[in-house]
Amino acid sequence: MNKTASSAPTQPRRLSIHQRIMLFFAAALSLIIIALAISNYRISSSIFIDKTIDSTQQNLVLVSEQLNLMFDNAENYAKIAIQNQTIQQTLIAASAGTDSYSDYQRYITVQNALSSLADGKSFVNAIILYDMNHRIYDSGGIDGITDVSLPYFDRFKGSAYGIAWDGTKPSNYYRDYRQAKVVSLFQRFNSQMSGAQLGILQLSIDEPSISRQYANVRLGDTGQLFIVGPDGEIISHPDSNYLNTSIRDQPYYSIISQRQEGKTFLMNGKRYLAVSRPYERMNWTIVGIVPIEEITKDKSVLTARFTALGFCFVLFALALTPMLSKYAMRPLKVIRETVKKVQRGDLDVTLNLHSRDEIGQLAVEFNRMVSRTKSLMLRSVEEEKRRKELELAAIQAQINPHFLYNTLESICGLAELGRNDDIIDLVNQLAGFYRGVLSKGSPIIAMEEELLMTQRYLDILKVRYADKLEYRFDVDPSMLQYRTLKLLLQPIVENSIYHGLKNKRGKGRIELTGRIEQERMIIAVEDNGMGMPPETIQSIFSARNGPDAKSFGLKSTDERIKLYFGQEYGVEIRSVPGEGTRVTITLPTRQAGRLTE
Repeated sequence: MNKTASSAPTQPRRLSIHQRIMLFFAAALSLIIIALAISNYRISSSIFIDKTIDSTQQNLVLVSEQLNLMFDNAENYAKIAIQNQTIQQTLIAASAGTDSYSDYQRYITVQNALSSLADGKSFVNAIILYDMNHRIYDSGGIDGITDVSLPYFDRFKGSAYGIAWDGTKPSNYYRDYRQAKVVSLFQRFNSQMSGAQLGILQLSIDEPSISRQYANVRLGDTGQLFIVGPDGEIISHPDSNYLNTSIRDQPYYSIISQRQEGKTFLMNGKRYLAVSRPYERMNWTIVGIVPIEEITKDKSVLTARFTALGFCFVLFALALTPMLSKYAMRPLKVIRETVKKVQRGDLDVTLNLHSRDEIGQLAVEFNRMVSRTKSLMLRSVEEEKRRKELELAAIQAQINPHFLYNTLESICGLAELGRNDDIIDLVNQLAGFYRGVLSKGSPIIAMEEELLMTQRYLDILKVRYADKLEYRFDVDPSMLQYRTLKLLLQPIVENSIYHGLKNKRGKGRIELTGRIEQERMIIAVEDNGMGMPPETIQSIFSARNGPDAKSFGLKSTDERIKLYFGQEYGVEIRSVPGEGTRVTITLPTRQAGRLTE
């Protein structure tokens, strides 16, 4: 019997991962290209519309920025006007007394100054000043002015720096025998010498100046761009025939009122795209209208080009498949390591991935997120520092007028007594004190300068309080090399005098000591004044206490120290009613020594 040898069944060849990736990409990309070729024509309109929406939104953002720039410039010009020395001096003189001739001369002086300020500012239609006696001054070229300042006198009452924008209204004056639609800025006008209110300034911008801000912005060939108010009335349009007309009856009004990103609508048998952007500063809405047929006119050409490009991409992708399989995980590893660095607090890292796929997009968004986070953190710190410096400026503003007035009063008293040498000494002390306060605007000074400024402050007050005040400084000389925050000690000393020693019977004493312990500067200001109970000390550092004179300087000093050096440093108060108060300031030596201006 013959036996026939049977061969073993052959095993199917297994594909490698590399081959699987190539086959997968070939099949997937082929299907994608076929699907794109079929559906591209259908979806290209949507793509064009989306791109037009994005482009239009960018244009609307540009218009918004242009409007902001114009309104910011208007506010800056208003500040320049109210700080003009000619105007300041003229209105101060007008508040002292008046007669018809002087009024006329002052009117001409102020008008010339305002005209000079408005000259060359194309968007400034008029500048008007209303003083406290309801006299009206203007920049010239207008007449028939109606006084509209009364509501703003009431509105700004009790506010040191009142400012408000009034929406588009007919002007309260005539230029070339007609009224114009204007937007007006109203700002409180104070004396730079006394801080007293001198009047209200009005700066008006007419509608053509507004429409010029977007005159060069194009939405295709026939698209329109205009601005509507909260009531749906067109307040700015390149074509003046549309001004003051309402769009409430237009089919796109609901799209705008609901603040949708971009929607199409049907009007007169044609489809249009409506895109809007709220302009919160004036409660306006910027509107863009574009015909759909203009958006999609190049759709067929784009479809053919897109299909050809897709097939080229398939061939290119198949050629790069081996490299893709090898390097597919490399970007993910880079992202993982970078994320770990961010988790450790390093916000200076950057993902240098320049691919255009999802990983590349993720890297771009990640970099933006890290950059935005870092920027927000830095901005928060800078804003907090700025806020503290403004509080310091407020303290200086409290020091300057009253302290200078009292010192000048003391100088007058010495002059009556014929004590010329004491007058010279007092004036030198006063000059040295204010030289230290100003310090070229820098918040950082040497500890030696801070102590010298505090000593001069006390020497000046000794003249006023005569035998009721004495002081003693006992400071480690090694502390003088370090730098510290300006006006750190003066508010503490001032608080000791005015709230501790002023009402005390007998002689008041202040002792200022300074020493270095464990790389920290310990500065103590101690008085034998009235003292204060524990609940008063607690209220000084409470977040809910009001900005009264007794607490403002101490709390502000404590917050400034913590802001610059950390929460472990600051101000500590110990007091016994009837016996006195000890205020201790703790500062780091190393950090203070490295502070730069």
